[in-house]
Amino acid sequence: ACAEFALMRMLVNDPQGKCVYVAPKQETASNTFSDWISRFGSILRPGQVVQLSGEITPDLKMIAEAKIIICTAKQWDAISRRWRQRKAVQAVTLFIVDDLHFLGGDVGPTMEVILSRMRFISTQKQQKNDGGLLRMVSLSASLANAREVGEWIGVSSKGLFNFSPKVRPIPLEIYFHSFDQSNFASRLM
Repeated sequence: ACAEFALMRMLVNDPQGKCVYVAPKQETASNTFSDWISRFGSILRPGQVVQLSGEITPDLKMIAEAKIIICTAKQWDAISRRWRQRKAVQAVTLFIVDDLHFLGGDVGPTMEVILSRMRFISTQKQQKNDGGLLRMVSLSASLANAREVGEWIGVSSKGLFNFSPKVRPIPLEIYFHSFDQSNFASRLM
């Protein structure tokens, strides 16, 4: 729901804006696309809610016309690498990253790269007073180190909302396991 509220705010306050929604997995991106095409497809023209395929040339054509772009972290990494030559990437005004708790997983390094790149694009746009600001929204399950992650992303303390695991719709059980091994690699197994 937070992503949809941010998206509606962008559509109302910045009619020329573009939103990129990044999911860590293709299944999440596909589910979000089918959900958002039914929610926002009636108020936007056909082709303005798109899901990237991973093929650079067709994806760039779709992005040029789209208002809502749904993709995986790897797909956005490939598209945004040459952001200085791609006006559609520079035109993004809302960047939503879902399932940020996957930073510690397989897709974590790619998520770190795209978050850092989008922060850099944001600072470059601010320094040049080039177009609108880039708003970043990151969504996650409860994080133990939410404050550190928020500082890394550049979130002010009043813009960070970390809800307790107790308010989850499905209760979270937390267990602690101790290890007597001093080898770091073997503790990760």
